[in-house]
Amino acid sequence: MTSSRRRRLGEERLAPPSTDFDAFFRAATTHEPYGYQRALGKSPDPPATLSVPTGAGKTQALIVSWLYGRLVHSRGPRRLVYALPMRTLVEQTEEVARGIREKLKLNAEELPICTLMGGTDRAELRNWQMWPERSQILIGTIDMLLSRALNRGYATSRFMWPVPFGLLHNDCRWIFDEVQLMGSARATSAQLHGLRASLGTMLPCETVWVSATIDEDALTTIDHPTLGHSLALPGEDRSGALKQRLEARKTLQRVDLAGHAAGDLAAAIARTAIAHHVEGTRTLVVLNTVDLAQAAYRELRRLRSSGNVLLHSRFRPLERQKHMRRALDDPDADGGMIVVATQVVEAGVDMSARTLITETAPFSSIVQRLGRCNREGEHQQATILWLDKGPLQDGAAGSKAAAPYEPEDVERARAALLERVGQSLSPAALEQVAVDETPDDPAVLRRRDLLDLFDTTPDLSGMDIDVAPFIRDDDQRSVAVLFRDVPHTGEIEDRFAPERDELVQVPLGSLGRRARWTFDHVDGRWIRRAANDVSPGATVMLRAADGGYDPETGWDVKAKAAVEVIPLREKAQPEGIASDFGVESAAQQDLLSHLSDVANEAERLSAVLTLAQWREVLRDAAALHDIGKAHPVFQNGVRTAIGRGPGADDGTVWAKSGTQGRIKYDRDYFRHELASALAIRRLDGAVPAHSRDLIAYLAAAHHGKVRMSIRPAPDERRPADAASGAGFALGVVDGDVLPALQTPIGDLPAVTLSLSPMELGADDSWTNLAVRLRDDPELGPFRIGFLEALLRIADWRASGA
Repeated sequence: MTSSRRRRLGEERLAPPSTDFDAFFRAATTHEPYGYQRALGKSPDPPATLSVPTGAGKTQALIVSWLYGRLVHSRGPRRLVYALPMRTLVEQTEEVARGIREKLKLNAEELPICTLMGGTDRAELRNWQMWPERSQILIGTIDMLLSRALNRGYATSRFMWPVPFGLLHNDCRWIFDEVQLMGSARATSAQLHGLRASLGTMLPCETVWVSATIDEDALTTIDHPTLGHSLALPGEDRSGALKQRLEARKTLQRVDLAGHAAGDLAAAIARTAIAHHVEGTRTLVVLNTVDLAQAAYRELRRLRSSGNVLLHSRFRPLERQKHMRRALDDPDADGGMIVVATQVVEAGVDMSARTLITETAPFSSIVQRLGRCNREGEHQQATILWLDKGPLQDGAAGSKAAAPYEPEDVERARAALLERVGQSLSPAALEQVAVDETPDDPAVLRRRDLLDLFDTTPDLSGMDIDVAPFIRDDDQRSVAVLFRDVPHTGEIEDRFAPERDELVQVPLGSLGRRARWTFDHVDGRWIRRAANDVSPGATVMLRAADGGYDPETGWDVKAKAAVEVIPLREKAQPEGIASDFGVESAAQQDLLSHLSDVANEAERLSAVLTLAQWREVLRDAAALHDIGKAHPVFQNGVRTAIGRGPGADDGTVWAKSGTQGRIKYDRDYFRHELASALAIRRLDGAVPAHSRDLIAYLAAAHHGKVRMSIRPAPDERRPADAASGAGFALGVVDGDVLPALQTPIGDLPAVTLSLSPMELGADDSWTNLAVRLRDDPELGPFRIGFLEALLRIADWRASGA
């Protein structure tokens, strides 16, 4: 075994820079820990909630305390899962994590850091899914992370959904940062924590909710009725190193915009920003909607030719990073900088302005915005300009003016701000202010919902359970959009998978009547969709020539120029139901060798993860998972692919073709893993009877295409070589014979395959088997999901994926 391999399997052997927390923290950050950071790092168990003011270093505290536990004390879950409400925060948190890794002199293999932003499944696989035994940091938005935890991973293949599902519910410490901005996701995160406790996991999972303004009532739910202990700022921090931050002066002034018509509002905001901007400093303008921010930025750019930046959530990654870098640069000594932004700067963005200009918003959002002004007390005096549009009208007009917030919350915040005009709104002063806000009424994830989501099979109409209500409120639901050169006539030749750099998240409703395409997992190609045939979380291809995106303003329905297409780097093929990427390998391999390699890899995973109770099940599933490849249809397809012809049988039973490109089978949609599962169920004595059904399930599920049910592909026809009236599904026909073969756990006799488990309601039906396993108190969805993931990982690693 190579030294690199030893490091992967035994990451706990890494030598920490110090066993003393303060010294460890200094090495990781170059400064002394605050008292709350020290308390977090020294406690063996994390708090349920962490409530500290903005700018107090909570990101460093959460990462370093977890890493200290892993490296020094070999305690705590291996994965730190950092969930954030906005994409801009993901990139900034990644930067903090990489800085810590660099200061501790760890490399990317010793501490992988992966951001989940959509894109190719293979990139996500390489970056984190392949290495469940390693300490690693995963960072993503609540959309990307919670959709995967709900087994409906946004911007990823449905066949990959079960792997992150299994991994994200075992051996993880979840951090929900800036939880006050998460809406429906707050209740979902609490429910998932409670359901893991009641349904059971294979390895422990923890959850920490973090904010300067935590509503603990919003985190108590039907399956999570009580919170654990909380950690807040101790007195030593308030009177010590954080005193200057907590008492930094920022005086509130009111700007009366009540007389301005809606069409003149953007111009009035731009004029206000220029009039109050202090040369050589940063002015930050925070507006409630992307549309208004874009309009104000256009007006600002018309009046002021340089030193202007726009930030919001609807940029592609490369443009978003470019704009964020500009916004965070030191202001020009002459003109300074004016940043126009939306809520993306409310939380976590390490930006400080001399002048802050803000619309009225719920008071908790105002508190977050104020944290971007005179953040470290670097200015003797800073100014907050409150754009007051006056009291809201009743009815629909008031609701429209308050959007995206509740009118009552905006009015309460307005009343609180009116009382404080002329006062300093320092963090210390704001801690004394309490303003009621409308309680959430989120869609609550129930136990039955979670159990239903374990099944990744679409219904007969091709639709899935919509998880969007559990992640975002109605007006925040989005799709991932990419732009390609799509012809106006004829079939689309482009079949490449989306890549991260070309994706931009946009509101589903903003697509309007644009032509759109989504990838069809059955046909294996991009299909044009009707306006009402796209669900939240989908990945949607748009025609670049139709416009809709500008590098300066982002997703912009008014932009008419053709969109620049991002060049593809990987050019990976999306996975369809008939794809068999596991067969297309770099080297040919016979079946016995492959089964032995996967079984050995499964044994190693079981050992390093200390899964002694499940070692035998995982090993046997690995040793048998591909026995369906002995099926004549598979063998003929591989022999043809390697140029030997279907009749050239030299006695070798093949597992890998050593070729690139899709294998062509005599039967459409042939799935070898279905043949494996059907054979295992008819093997008496080869595996223990008490675990046979679980082993059969794991074998069936190891490509994510046969899980809770067995049924033909939507347009599958009876194979030409099948007897009239014979049952069939996914290229397997009732009565097919799997020949005798050798496996790592012994020789198997020939087996006649039966599709009787397809019959719903029968005692031995496949669906009944899968449901029994899912609902077994000793297993449950989270343990099965973890075993499912580990088998697939062992297969990938043995195959050199």
